[in-house]
Amino acid sequence: MTELSRAPTASRSALLEIKDELRLVRDGYEFLDEKRILLAAEMLRQRDEYRQRQQDFIERFHLAADALVEAAADQGLQGLEVAPPTELPGARIELQSRPCVGQVLLEASFTSGEPVRGPEAVRPTPKLAACGEAFTDLFDVAAILAASTANLARLVHEYRRTERRVRALENIVLPEIHRDIDIMEEHLELVEQEEVIRVRTLRPVQI
Repeated sequence: MTELSRAPTASRSALLEIKDELRLVRDGYEFLDEKRILLAAEMLRQRDEYRQRQQDFIERFHLAADALVEAAADQGLQGLEVAPPTELPGARIELQSRPCVGQVLLEASFTSGEPVRGPEAVRPTPKLAACGEAFTDLFDVAAILAASTANLARLVHEYRRTERRVRALENIVLPEIHRDIDIMEEHLELVEQEEVIRVRTLRPVQI
C-alpha cells in the first residue's frame, strides 16, 4: 500500500491547493520547454555563423602570415624590426546588440579610422606596406569572430541552465506532485469510506 506521507494534512482544501500548485508548475515547465527550443534554434544559427566567421578569420590570418613572410624576406628580420609602425588613434570596435530569448547578442565591427604615418621606413617597399594592411584587415574579422564566440558561449550557458531546470521539473518536481495528489486522494477516499461505514453502524436498527 502507498505510504501516506501527506495523510496527516490531507483535506479537500489541501488537495485543491496542491492541484493549483500543479497547474503553476506545468505552466512553468511549458514556458521553460519553449524557451529551451528557441535557444536551441538560435544556437544552431549562431553555430553556422561562427563556423563561417572562423573560416573567414583563418583565411585572413593566413594572408597576413604570408604577407609577413614576404615582408621579412624583402626587408630582412632586422629591417622588419626597425620598420616604423602605423598608428591607428581612431581605431574602435563598434557594437550593436539585440535581445534574444532573454539574452543580449552582439554584432561587432572594427573601424580603423585615419592612419597616422610615422617616419618613413629605411627602405619602404610595397611588400612592407602590404604586410601592415593585411594585419589591419585582420582586426575586422577578429572583432566579428569575437562577438560571435561570445554569443555562442552565452547561448550555450543559458541553454544548459534551462535544460537543468526543465529536467528537474520533468523528472523530480512534477512526479512528486502527482504522487502527493494520488496519496491525498487515496487517503480522502479511505476517510470517506470509514465515515460511510460509521454512519451505517450507528444507524438505529428498526424492528
